[in-house]
Amino acid sequence: MNIRKAEVKDAKELNWLLTLLIRDEKQYDDNIDPNFVVTNMYENYILDKTKFIILAEMDNKIVGYLYGYIKETDPTIKDKTGVLDALFVLEEYRKNNIANNLINEFKKWAIEENIKTVEVNVCSENIKAKNLYIKNNFKTKRETMILNLK
Repeated sequence: MNIRKAEVKDAKELNWLLTLLIRDEKQYDDNIDPNFVVTNMYENYILDKTKFIILAEMDNKIVGYLYGYIKETDPTIKDKTGVLDALFVLEEYRKNNIANNLINEFKKWAIEENIKTVEVNVCSENIKAKNLYIKNNFKTKRETMILNLK
C-alpha cells in the first residue's frame, strides 16, 4: 500500500470516490440523493494549503482517500480546528488497515498545522464508521439532532 498526497491528475478519480461515499451513506440517511454525481470539486481543493487530501494506492489503483481542512472559526473559538470531511475506501479493500493509515497521516498534518481539535461527522447508524473513529481516539463532543417535518 502506498499513501501519498493527491495531485491535480487524481481529481477526477477522487470526485468519483466521493460520489461512491455519498451513495454508500444513502443507507444511513434517506435524505441523500443517490443519483448525485460529484464533478469538479477536488480540482479546486488540491492546491489549497488549508486543505489536506491524501490517497491510498494498491496495485497502481486508487483504493481510498481522505479529505480534511482547517475550519474557519468564529471569534469564540480560541484554537484552530480541523475537519475530517471525507474518508472512503473501496469495499473490497476495507480489511487492509487503509482507513487507519489515512487517519494517522491526517493527524500528523493536523499537528504540523497547530490544529488542536479535529471534528468528524458520521451518520449515527453507521456503526462501522463510528467504531473506526472510536478506535482512532475520537470521542463524541456534540450531537446533531434532527426533526423531520414530513
